[in-house]
Order: sequence, then C-alpha cells, then structure tokens
Amino acid sequence: MFVFKRFKRLLKDLMLVVSLGGIVGVYFVPPSRNLMDDSPAPPPGASVLFRSPKSSTKPFDAMIQRSQQYEAKCKSLDLLDHSVVDTSKNNHTAHLPPFGFLKAAEDYQSNPPDYPYTCQLPPENECSETQFTVIFMAYNPDRLQKLYNQILKMLQQDKGFKSLVREVVVVWNGERDVEETTLGKALVDLTKTLPFRISYPLKAGFPNDLMNRYHPRLEIKTKAIMYYDDDGPFYSYKATLGGFELWKRNANAQIGAMARKLDLDERQKVEKTELLQASGSTTVDRFFISHCPTDELNYNYFEFANFGANMVLPSGSFLHSNYLCFLWHPIFEEIRQYVKEHPVKPDDGTVSAIVSHLSGRAPKVYSRRINESKDPPHGRRLMKLHDKQDAIDWDNPGNHDTKMMWGRLRSDVANSLIRYFGSINSGSLGWCFNTPWQKGQNCKPEMAKIGYLPWMNEDHTPKSTCP
Repeated sequence: MFVFKRFKRLLKDLMLVVSLGGIVGVYFVPPSRNLMDDSPAPPPGASVLFRSPKSSTKPFDAMIQRSQQYEAKCKSLDLLDHSVVDTSKNNHTAHLPPFGFLKAAEDYQSNPPDYPYTCQLPPENECSETQFTVIFMAYNPDRLQKLYNQILKMLQQDKGFKSLVREVVVVWNGERDVEETTLGKALVDLTKTLPFRISYPLKAGFPNDLMNRYHPRLEIKTKAIMYYDDDGPFYSYKATLGGFELWKRNANAQIGAMARKLDLDERQKVEKTELLQASGSTTVDRFFISHCPTDELNYNYFEFANFGANMVLPSGSFLHSNYLCFLWHPIFEEIRQYVKEHPVKPDDGTVSAIVSHLSGRAPKVYSRRINESKDPPHGRRLMKLHDKQDAIDWDNPGNHDTKMMWGRLRSDVANSLIRYFGSINSGSLGWCFNTPWQKGQNCKPEMAKIGYLPWMNEDHTPKSTCP
C-alpha cells in the first residue's frame, strides 16, 4: 500500500495555492515588467532580477494588489467579517489572519530586516537544461536503507539517472547523528566518491524545520530541483524523465506527481463557473478565485488529482532553484513560523501557496508511472507525528477518529493559508490535457503509457519542441 510519510509530513498534504497579478477572472500577466523599475524589457525567456532597495516591496507589488482587490471584493459581498472564522476546529494550534499578507508586506516595508540573497524569478521555460539536483530530507539514522539504495541507483547504478542527476543533497534534519549507525557511516562515505553531499542545518543554528530543505544556503548548482522524502515513494527513470521534461517547458510552475484538490464551497463554485464561462474554456490554470473569511475549503485526500489540483506534495516534485530565495524571504516570516507551530507542519502547502503567488499559475501534474499500470493498487497510510514508524491503514474500516482529525487539520491549514492571501488558483491541467486520453476532467488511463505524454515522442524521448 502507498505510504504517506510520517503524520508530521503527511499532514502536510494540505496545501493550496494562491495567485499573483491582475484581478479576479483576468489572466495572469507575468510580472517581468510591472514589478521592475523603469528599465528596458528583458528579452524573451530571461529571468527577472529584482534590484530594488531592501525596503521596497516591488517583487511583491502584484501580490499585494491582488490581495487588496480580493479584500475589496469580499467587503463588497459583505463577507469580510473576520470574527466568523471558526477556530474551534483548531483551538490549540496556529492560525494565520485573513488577508494577513497585506500587513506582512506593510511591516516589511516599514522595518525591513537584512536579507543576504538577491531573488530572481525564473523564466517560463528552461529548454536548454539537461540535469537537475535531487534533495532528500532525512532525520532518522535507523531508517536509511531506502535512501541509501536510491542514491546509489541515481548516481552509480542506473545509466538513465546518471545522465540526469548532477548532484544529490541530503538535508539532515534530525537531532541524532547520521553516523550513529553502520549504514549512516556508509552514507557519509558516499560523499567522498560521488556527487553527493549532506547539509546539517541544525548544526548551522537552524531549528528542526521542514522548510530547511528549501533554504538558499544549500547553494544548488542546477536550475531544477527534484524533492524526495527519505522513504519515497521513488519513481522510475522514465517517469522522472517525463516530469523533468514537463518542468523544462513550465519552469516557473511547481511540477508534481501527487497533487491534491481543495474543494471549493458553493459560493466559490459559482464564481469559478462564471470565470470559466467568461474565459471561453473549461480548463484553464491561470486565473484565481476569491476566498473570503466566511468561505470554507475542504482538503480532498480521496484522490491524487490530474485536473483541478491546487497543490502538490513534495515527493517527486520539481521546483526552480530560484524560488528558494523567495521561500525564505523576510516578507514570508509569518508563514514560516506558522509551519513550525501547526501540528501538521504544512511546508508543502506553504511552498505551493508562495510559488503559485509568484508564478501566477496552478501547479502542473505529470504521471508518476509510465507503464502498463500492472502494479497492484496502493492504499494510503497515514504516518504519525515525528519519528513514529507505525502507520494507519486508510483502507482499514477502523481508526475513523484519527482519519477525521487528520482531514480536519488539513482543511484547517488550507483555509488558514488561502485566507492569508485571499484567493486560490483555478487548478491544474492534467498530463493528458488536449490529448485523446483526456476524458472530461480526468485522464484515462490515470497513469500514462509510453507514447502518451504530449511533450514526449512515441518512444518516450523528449520532443524537440520546447516550450
């Protein structure tokens, strides 16, 4: 059965994504021009470099404007009463204030802390890239076998992976020393002979924080990063190649294979339908739907969605390395603190939300298997907090209360994060979009076979067209 990591990360499942420029229903215009000073327009495909004074919020002006517009919309609908937010579902944990990003931006501008990094938005595509970095997060020296085997596979044993993976980085996020065990010592020894290194954020003075795997201090050498937890699930070379090629054509989006929907409430469904009708299309991923303090999202953990997903889980996801600078920018300090304080530790939702804001688009989804789908069905297992190894079988009729608590906490995170920005993206387009295998808002089959991915050839080699 499919295993969702420990409850601490699993409950991370919850994320949502928010928007960046324009008004509701207006397609996102990349911020390359309106976030810059009066400088010449960059050439097509060029990155956007922000060189404004440290107190300036120019990189985030479109985000601020959008939150202001949604706040005004909620006010016009008489849905801005913050007191109606029900915190009883989460009365012992962290909360984010509705439209709190506006105050965070104001506070940053009035009293900006020092930040040693220069943030640069990625371009829409990175067609010339040929390799990526793999970042694993690990913490327990007693459970390293899967991680050790996968590193050897990627860097030494599998010819396909060896051509794709430039470097592997393990972010050691545990209190215990990695070299406490024989296998831990063997893992450290790999750093002497392979393009592999271990980062120790706790030794560098950072707290035990899931966001450590996204810190710019890692100094990633490639533009693309693939993320994994130490226990996977790990994907085949063919599936990974499909995901990487999709990222190259959509480099400013978050790319994932395990994607989640946040189900809208009735008011939002009506708004989304109206926006879809106005757009002239039934599937678009670059507009956003308002989320007022009175609206309630529900985290949908019943499926991994191809279409309509608002977030992706970290394992198997691709992200442009330029986003690391933004994810640790001081303007998002309140959200990072929220990640540490909430029992779900929702780094996944946080990353999806911020990246969606900055890119102005929903995530993209790739097929996590490229085969005849002969694998046995996977059940979902919910891991407990921290380093607990025992799991809850979601296909078992028991454990109802734990399942319901997990779902409520994930929905709580979704609403808190989305209210902080005031909007949610319109959802992903599946890997089968505009192919014969798109059946409504589903891919049939759910997992692609060789020759099915529209950005790959019949033999599963990348097409020369990019983007």
